[in-house]
Order: sequence, then C-alpha cells, then structure tokens
Amino acid sequence: ALYREAMLRQIRVLQEASSVTEFIAGEVDTFHSMHAVWHLLEIIYLTTNLPGLSTSIVPYFMEWLNVNFPAPLAEDGQQILASADLALNTELWPYMKKLALRGHVSVLANTLERVAPELSAQAAKWARDIAKTARNMPLGSSEETAGSFNGRWRRWSEELQNMATAIASLLPSDDVALESLNTVVDIMRGDADAISEEGESWQDILGALLLYSEPTAQADRLPSLAGVVVEQFQAAEFSVLDRALVALLNYELPEFLVFCNQIDPWLSAHMADLMDHISILDVCRAAFAVDPREHYLLALGEIYVGHENLWQVGLDYLGLGGVAKCVMVEYAVRIPLESDAKARQVLGVCKKYELVAAVDRIHRQLGRQQWRRGRLGAAIAHFAEVGDRASIGLICDQLWDQYLASGVLAYGPVVDSVMAAGLSHERLLFLVRFRDFHESYKAKQFVEAGGILLAILESEIAPPYAVADLLVDAIPLLEGDELVFSAEQTLELMRCAETLVQSPFPGRVVDNDGELKIFSVACARNLARSYLV
Repeated sequence: ALYREAMLRQIRVLQEASSVTEFIAGEVDTFHSMHAVWHLLEIIYLTTNLPGLSTSIVPYFMEWLNVNFPAPLAEDGQQILASADLALNTELWPYMKKLALRGHVSVLANTLERVAPELSAQAAKWARDIAKTARNMPLGSSEETAGSFNGRWRRWSEELQNMATAIASLLPSDDVALESLNTVVDIMRGDADAISEEGESWQDILGALLLYSEPTAQADRLPSLAGVVVEQFQAAEFSVLDRALVALLNYELPEFLVFCNQIDPWLSAHMADLMDHISILDVCRAAFAVDPREHYLLALGEIYVGHENLWQVGLDYLGLGGVAKCVMVEYAVRIPLESDAKARQVLGVCKKYELVAAVDRIHRQLGRQQWRRGRLGAAIAHFAEVGDRASIGLICDQLWDQYLASGVLAYGPVVDSVMAAGLSHERLLFLVRFRDFHESYKAKQFVEAGGILLAILESEIAPPYAVADLLVDAIPLLEGDELVFSAEQTLELMRCAETLVQSPFPGRVVDNDGELKIFSVACARNLARSYLV
C-alpha cells in the first residue's frame, strides 16, 4: 500500500507540472501502469487469498477497476446533468449504462430519479422503479453468512428479471428511454450479452460479470472467467499493460514478469521480490534459466548504479539481489567521484556491503587524484587507509626534494595533518624529526639540534638518499665554537659516513670530493676537541 501511495503521489506531482511534455506524459502512463499491476497483485495474493480467509474478490476487484481505469468521469456526469434538456442529451443513456457496468448504483439511482420527470409516463415509472431497486442492491458483510447473502441476492436478481420481462414486453418502441432502461436492467441482472455489448474494454466486462453474476466469486475463479472475456477481443491489439494484467489473472506468472519488465524494470524487480516474499516465485524459477528475483534486481541495479544521483540505490539493489561481491566491486569502482562528499558516500556503501577490494581500489584512486592536484596530505590519508606505504614513501620523497630544491621547509602542515590522525610511517617521522632539527638549529640550540640529527641517523628512519644531506648539515655543528658532539657521537657520525660510502645503493652521497673531505676534517677536529674537554 505504501508503494501504491507513493506512485499516486508521483502521478499527481507530474500532472501538476507547469508544462506537461511528452516525457512527463509518458512517465504518468508508466506510473499508472505500475500502480494497476501492483494493485491487482495485492488484491489477488495479499487481500483475498490469505490463509484461513474466504473473502470474495468482487468488491476489491471493482475498487481496483474504478481506481485504475476510472469511468465514467465525474466531470462528464456533471456536464451531462447540467444540460437544459436532460432527457434529450444523447450522452445521457451511454453515461447511465456505464454507471451500471461499473457498479455505481447510487449515482445511477440519483440520475434516474433526476431524469424521470422529463420522460414519458411509462419510462418515468420504470426509471423510478429501477432506481429503487438499484438502491436495494445487496451488499455483503463479514457478519453475514454466505447462505443469507446468496438468498438476498437471488431475490434481488429475480426482481430485476421481472422488470426486464415487463419492459421487454413494451418493446420495440419508439421511446429511446425504454430501450436504454431495458439495457440497464439487463446489465444489472448479469446478462452476459448485454454486458459484452456495452463494455468498452475487457476490464469493463469482467468487472460487470463478477459484480452481477458471481458476487461471491473467489480469486481462483478469475482465470476461467477472464479467459472467456479476453477471447472477445483481439489479443494483438492489447497493450503491454493489458498483457501483464491478463497474465496475472491467469496465474501465468513467468509471462507476467516479462511484461512487467517491458512496462518498467523497476516494476519487474519489485514484483519478483514481492512474489518471492509471499512464496509464489518458485513457478517462475522453474521457467527461467536464472533466478528471476536476482536477475531483475541486478538489471535494475545496473541501470541505477550508472545514474548521477541514483548510484547508491543501484548498489543497494545489487546487494539485495545477492550479487557476488566481486561483481559489486566492479560496479562500485566505476562510479564517478566528482566530489569528496560523494567519495565518502561511495566508500560508506562499500563498507556497508563489506566490499574490501572496492574500498582499497577507491582509496588508491582518490589518493592518486589528490596527489596530482597537489593535495599531498589528503593523498597520504587515502593511501594510509589501505596501507599503501610505498605511495606514502614516494610522496615523502617528493616533499624532501621540494625542500632541497627551494631551501624552504614548507611541508609542516602536510605532515602535521596526517600525523595528527595517528598515521605511523618512517618517512613521515623522518620529515617531522628533520623539521625539529631545523627549528632547533634556527633557534641556535645547537646541542639539541645535534642530538636530533644524530638520533635520526642512528634510528635509520632517513632514506638512504638523505643521509648524505644530513651529514653535510652536521658540518656547521662540528665546526662551531660550541662543542656539540662528544667523541662517541663524532665516531658515530663517521661510522654513518663510512656505511653510506660503502652502500651498494648510496643515492646522492655528496656533490663532490670536497664536501666529503670537509666532513672528514670537521669530524677529526671535533674529535680532537672532545678529547681536550
């Protein structure tokens, strides 16, 4: 019922659009069709076919008919009744016959009484009698037994039969009203020929036959009765909606799903899901090569996942359809990520369905995007989410190279933001510790700066290519007025230099032999000074 209410609301919204385009008109037709299909399945399988109940389908079917295929329209009736010479209005009697076909007996009675004064004496008498009988049409209730209702209905039908016989004795007649009144009575007494002749659609005929001929019919009576009615029409002229409804009435559920899919993929997916919940989908499973519920949910998910605004709904449908996670991953990683907000949403849905591979690939993709845009902190954060230490190391290398090229230590905000998030990586720690060294040196806290520099070298957190630069940075501390390094610390610096020179992958050792000689001389002098202190 909630789905049907939503469909009706959408129909009203579309109809109230300032400009009804061809597209909007098509959407209205689609929602009308979906509502008609959903409503009929609801009546057959959920309302009148529950275990332990023996409910007539007739009142529910007539409600379905008049909600989804309303006729006659109220505004048409108002226009007809407002005419000056009501009895001479050529649209009056077709209107009343339609009222009879659709079971609008109260409106029919009011209209008959309204027109009676303008008819001939004989026609007026019968119009009033028919109106009175129409008002007395038996209505069943849950408190009444089937036997009691059938007895009342039989007496009512006999009364109509007597009226039909009496009016027929006055025919043929030049009085058009008598001819039309006879037809109205024939319809109400369930005459199949009169109903078939006046019915404009198979829905009209089926509804009238159920209402007047079999008022206590159960849902299982629909296939045989619908078959007789549908045979009166050219099946080739049926719309897809007609075919879907007839298949549903005939319990031809595989064909029903196929036609639903032609109306709209949303309808077939939800019908298959609903049919599975009420345990009537097994018939379709035997007829389909694949599970119809999974098939239609997957098809709908494929449509939505590529939509700019409905991608999340698409992933939800894929999840509901029991699609393998490896398949969902491929769909998820192809969703365009136009903004950080959408990226977070996609990652959230992937985590919801435990699509670990998708989360990994999306974070790497986002990390590369942010890297290209120069947002290195954001890039590191994405790589950290999936443990991509190699990429983090490459970004740190880039930050170090930028420092060497410019001489400006500007990476502070980047490393601070990622370190604050609890990320641990030796290259990041190296950059942080080198900044500490740089700040201490700038503040002329040379002993502290020397300690930090030595700690960096001893912990081996510095990449091999940076060791030579660190050793060169140690030269001013070795040559300064203040003794910064003890003899033991100086020997450690010399060991680091020897290790670097002997390394098979030394990177940038020193620019030239001069720097190496200067470092060696500085270490020797500092060593000598340390022994004298």
